[in-house]
Parts: sequence; C-alpha cells; structure tokens
Amino acid sequence: MHLTRLRGACDPKPTCPTLYLTDRGSFIVQGYIVASESSSPLPEREAEVEVPVTMLWTSPSATSPETPAVRLTGHGTAIVRGELVDDAEALALLALPAGETAVEVPISLLPEVVPNAH
Repeated sequence: MHLTRLRGACDPKPTCPTLYLTDRGSFIVQGYIVASESSSPLPEREAEVEVPVTMLWTSPSATSPETPAVRLTGHGTAIVRGELVDDAEALALLALPAGETAVEVPISLLPEVVPNAH
C-alpha cells in the first residue's frame, strides 16, 4: 500500500495524529486509541482513534459534519472508526508509538476531507 501524507497534528513529527491518502481509495487515520463508547464491542478488525478536528477539516466549525465513521467530541477532537491497518509496509512507515493505532476508512466516508498535502 502506498501512502501520501496529507497533514498531521504534530508537524513535522510522523508519530502523532496524522492523515494519509492511500493508493486504494481510502484514508489512513493515525491517532490515539480510544475505548468504544457503545454498549456493544467493536468488530474484531475495527478500532476507533481520536484526532484533532483540524486534521480532518481544514476549516472546522461547530457545524462540521458527522458521518458514520466520525463522531465529534465537543472538545476539538473527533473519533474516527475504521478497519485496523494490517499492511506490513504501511505499519513500518507509520511506526506507531504506544497509545496510537491507525484505521483505514474509504474516502466516501470522509467526503469533507480536503486532501491538500501540507
């Protein structure tokens, strides 16, 4: 899987919340691991990560849209739900530190994301 880094919350460090575009019509969202807030557990291959809202929308507002894959927290972050990244090449590039993971979501689930490389 080829990744193109779009933007991150701790530029220029690569090991903090970061958004990538893949070569297979999806985004990789690297963020802080969160426990599921729902009463039922997530499916085995899914996870949720917390990232700054500004990473998803270049001009966030109080009306930034929620989607099936994104929940706004109300304190400047969003929870993104997706499939855990298991591609060895991608994981090597991400070098995920403790407390972070990465999920993959189809571009169609985050249509408001403007993929401008920063």
